[in-house]
Amino acid sequence: MRSSFAGLEMSKRTIQLSQKALDISTNNMANTMTPGFSRQRVDVNAMFISSYKSWQTKQSRLSLAGQGASAFGVAQIRNFYLDKRFREMNSQLAENERKAPILEEIQTALDNFENVGMEGKLAQFKDAILKYATNSPDNPEFASIVRNSAFDITKMLNSYSRDLKKMLEENVFELNATVDYVNTILEKIVLLNNAIVKEYKSTEYGAIDTGRGVSPYGPLELMDERNLLLDELSTYINIKVDENVDGSISVMMGDTLMIDGTRNHEVLVMHEFDKFNAAVIYVSNGQDINIRTGELKAYLDLVNGNGPYANHYQSSAYGIPYYLSAMDAFAEAFAGLMNQTNGVTPLDCGRSMFGSTLDVYDVDGRIVERGPITAETIRISDEWMRDATMIGLVYNEVLGSRVVNYNFPADFTSVTPPYTLDITVNGATSAVTFDGTVADLQAQLDIAFPGELLAEVDNGNIVITTVNAEDTFFVSTTNADITVNTEREDVLSGGWAYSTNLDGHNAHRLMLALDGAEVRFGRALDFNGTMFDYVSFLSNRLGQGLNFIDEQIDTLSVTTNNLLDSRDAIMGVSTDEEGINMLIYQKWYNAAARMMTALDDMLDRVINGMGRVGL
Repeated sequence: MRSSFAGLEMSKRTIQLSQKALDISTNNMANTMTPGFSRQRVDVNAMFISSYKSWQTKQSRLSLAGQGASAFGVAQIRNFYLDKRFREMNSQLAENERKAPILEEIQTALDNFENVGMEGKLAQFKDAILKYATNSPDNPEFASIVRNSAFDITKMLNSYSRDLKKMLEENVFELNATVDYVNTILEKIVLLNNAIVKEYKSTEYGAIDTGRGVSPYGPLELMDERNLLLDELSTYINIKVDENVDGSISVMMGDTLMIDGTRNHEVLVMHEFDKFNAAVIYVSNGQDINIRTGELKAYLDLVNGNGPYANHYQSSAYGIPYYLSAMDAFAEAFAGLMNQTNGVTPLDCGRSMFGSTLDVYDVDGRIVERGPITAETIRISDEWMRDATMIGLVYNEVLGSRVVNYNFPADFTSVTPPYTLDITVNGATSAVTFDGTVADLQAQLDIAFPGELLAEVDNGNIVITTVNAEDTFFVSTTNADITVNTEREDVLSGGWAYSTNLDGHNAHRLMLALDGAEVRFGRALDFNGTMFDYVSFLSNRLGQGLNFIDEQIDTLSVTTNNLLDSRDAIMGVSTDEEGINMLIYQKWYNAAARMMTALDDMLDRVINGMGRVGL
């Protein structure tokens, strides 16, 4: 006969197990909608013979067989591999999902660059020049229409620059905030690491045994919270997670160890954007960090991406800085083409169509230094604002003259010769060196430019005049004590001298240059083609970038959702399954309770009914 109370003990444990199983199923049902909750289960095993427990012996004995079931703990159901794969794909998806709306915002800021935006404005400008050239080149009203159309282009470029710079500033601010939030997540994970390790140390089954790790029956809710933070961290940067033997985890971000168990963690640091004209992120221990995917990568590509214009701290991605540089390149090329075609020489004050808000003037209002023309600084020149028909002027006979002032007597006796002038006529440049006499200068001019230039001295000034050379433009520069006088008055005081008439020839040249001239865009030779070609090129680059990202989002969404579904199939709570389990556990409980009642009746018979013969 076995021990009287062995059956009662077995039934008691069975009732306890079934009750705990019901509790865990109810807990699972209650947390169906809890973010990050992992389905829990009671791990039940058959009782085994062991010398380490008071109710068992070292050797198997028939009387001690059939000891029932025992619960070793409550575990959570997760798959480490699926967690790893989901976080990898989630990081890539988050990167593209962050890029897409910002690129769409760039497209909006550029006002559909190819269609109703800049291409439309260029087409209007071209049509206005054509009408002016063919109808009434001497009519100020038609000339004003051309100038107004050009003004619209400058204002649109100003708007592009303003909107893109504002967008860049906003995204730099958001990047700073994201870096701070990532540091907050890291801090929370370290706090949870410490809490989880302390929980393991305080439990019998979870006591840490270095080298073998810890029991799977740890503080499940804390582990769920930590896993949820890891999922969120993966949206910002690519991570690698390793489990430590004490129940904590180590986290690699990029190729850098950011969290090492319960030890102090590193944080991300970002330099001031203006310091390098780029967002530079590094680790608090001074190491660089290789950010390959995630929202941080998206922000870095968009605020640092400057394509072929990138400096050391920027990247070759096509982000906001690239489109800013592209707009600057367009403004510079457009203004340069129009000014050159209209006959503008450096520092000339009479023929420029476009100028810069950074142009430098002297006290008399004469320009002494041309500022850089960018999308932000481009404007209609003062000359064109004063005279809208300036673009219709055609030069005849005496095209112009330059005055070289040396501020010494006319015989040059106090200046050491020789003197050199770099002169450009019809695109051909020659360095003319003479001994200081006008006769030698004329002889050298006749050699370099036969029959085109005339040299003479007037009141101590050398005057070089182009004669009978339509569409001829030249620049004179000197060495030593000779300087270039750029006053725009008359021949004797040093400006342009010309006789002109208004017909459609010059305006027609402007239209042909706008429509067909090959131009190099950008110092990095981003593109070579016409103004209209460059507009299409930029629009296509932006559109193709958006299409590629949209396709990436579609592909990555499918993969990520499949991984999420696979993970949820393991860790997620199924109300149908838990409902069935609750019915099973309830029957298990009822059966164990009925068994205990039967055992109680049997024990009562043994105690109170046996050995009383005749009573």
